[in-house]
Amino acid sequence: MDPAEYNKDIPSVQEHLKKFERAVANVRRTHGGRSMEEIRQALLEEFDSMGLVVWSEVADDTARRIAGGLMGDA
Repeated sequence: MDPAEYNKDIPSVQEHLKKFERAVANVRRTHGGRSMEEIRQALLEEFDSMGLVVWSEVADDTARRIAGGLMGDA
């Protein structure tokens, strides 16, 4: 693949990452200290509200990290 093809997709990848980070920060702020399942559900709702499609494994891992206090500021 031509490297120029990658360059044209970078802005959309960056926007996706910013939305993901905002979603994680929002859920960490509102659901910190809750159970992993509550956090996972809140993440899925937040991702959906931002138009993000996130793999189940990513949601699980992110919820586990938030529940364990491992997610720093996004």
